[in-house]
Amino acid sequence: MKKINFLSFVLLYSTSFIIAQNSSINYIEGEGLSFLTNEGDYSFNIGGYIQPSYRSESSDGKLLSKYSDNIFMSKKSVFFLKGQMKNEKLSFLLSANFSSENPLDEAWVSYKINKSLSLFFGQMLSFTNNRELMFREDKIQMNDRSMLSSTFSNTGREFGFFIKTKLKSPIGLLVPMFALSSGDGINSFGNDSRDPDRGSFKFGGRLDLYPFGMFAENNDNSTVDFFGENKLKVVFGLAASLNDGASNEVGEGHADFVLYDNLGLEDFPDFNQIYFDTLLKYKRASLLIEYVDSYASDIDEIYTLNPIENGISNAILNPSEISKFLVLGDQLNIQLGYLSKSMVSFDLRYGKAIPEFLVENSILKKFENYSLGISKYINKNVKIQALYNSNKFELNEDNYAELLVQISF
Repeated sequence: MKKINFLSFVLLYSTSFIIAQNSSINYIEGEGLSFLTNEGDYSFNIGGYIQPSYRSESSDGKLLSKYSDNIFMSKKSVFFLKGQMKNEKLSFLLSANFSSENPLDEAWVSYKINKSLSLFFGQMLSFTNNRELMFREDKIQMNDRSMLSSTFSNTGREFGFFIKTKLKSPIGLLVPMFALSSGDGINSFGNDSRDPDRGSFKFGGRLDLYPFGMFAENNDNSTVDFFGENKLKVVFGLAASLNDGASNEVGEGHADFVLYDNLGLEDFPDFNQIYFDTLLKYKRASLLIEYVDSYASDIDEIYTLNPIENGISNAILNPSEISKFLVLGDQLNIQLGYLSKSMVSFDLRYGKAIPEFLVENSILKKFENYSLGISKYINKNVKIQALYNSNKFELNEDNYAELLVQISF
C-alpha cells in the first residue's frame, strides 16, 4: 500500500508541474477538463463520472423462501487524473471510486519506448482477463458487467508490470501483451505488516489479432459501436494466466482461505485461466463473444487442516474439494447490440456456466443468464440505461430490473 501511495504522490506532483506551465484549458464532453501547454509537450486531464441507480430485485427457489428488495445506490463515483509528457514519453493515470470500500482503482505510469512498445507499472485493468474487463465501467454495454466478468474476476485490476506492443503480419495486426502482477488484485499488499501478500506472482498475457485493421480512433475502448464502422472490423483475442499460489476464489485477494503442506506450512494451489473472445463492429451493430476455462493445478499433498497440529486424518484435500476454494469451470458470454442514429442502444446478453466438479459445495454453480437492456445517450456526458436481468440456477432464480443514470464531468 505504501508503494501505491508513493506512486500517487509522484502523479500528483507531476500534474501540478504541468498545470503550472503556460497552458490552454478546454472542456471535452465525457472526458472533463483538459490542460495543454502551448508547445503541446504536456497535457493533463481531470474528470470523472457518477452512476446513481434504482434496482428492484427478487429471488425464488425450491429450497429458499421468496425474497424481494428495492435498492437506491451510487454504483460508481469516480474521479480521475491523467496526463501525458510527450518529451519524456511518459503517461499516467490516477483513478479513485468513492463508492467502494477500497477507493483506489488505478494508479499507474507508462513509458512509451517507441511507437509500438509501451511499458506500464502500477495498478491497472489487466488484459489477462476477458475483453469486457479491459473496458472502464463507464464504457461497458449494459448497467452491469456480464456474469462471466463478475464470476471469474472481482474488479479485473492488478498491481504489477505490463507490456503492450504491436506487430504487423500477413494475417493482420498482432497486439501481444504481457503481465507480471502480484496475483492478489487491488490493494494486494494488505493494510499493514500483519496482512502480508500470500503466494507468489501471477504470470499472464494476451494476443489480439485485427485481421481488417484497428477500429476507428476512440472506438476500441467500449463494446458499443459509437462511431459506426463503415467496414467490418473485428478483433480475435486469446488470454491466459497462471496465479502461482492463489488464496482467493478468483485470485484477486489474499488469505481468504489457508491450506497447508505435509509440514504444516502454508501451501496454496495454482489458479489457471484461459480466455477466448472476439468483438465485431459494423455500422453501429456489435457482437461480443467470450469464453473462459479455469482450473487448478499443483494440488497434490495439500491439506485443509494443519497436519502437524490436527493430524492428517480426513484433512488431505480431495481433487474435487478444490472447487469450494476456487471458481473452477467454464462459462460462455454472448452480447449483441445496436446503436441507432438517435443514440438509442438495444442490447441482448446470454451466458451459461458449467462447473468443473458437479458437487454441492462448488463455488461455481450451473446457471444460465439472460439480459435485456436499452440505453439512451443524451450526449457524451449523460446516458440513461434500463436493464432486466435473470439468472436461472438449478434450485433458484434471481431477477432484477434496474434504472441507471450516468453523468460524466
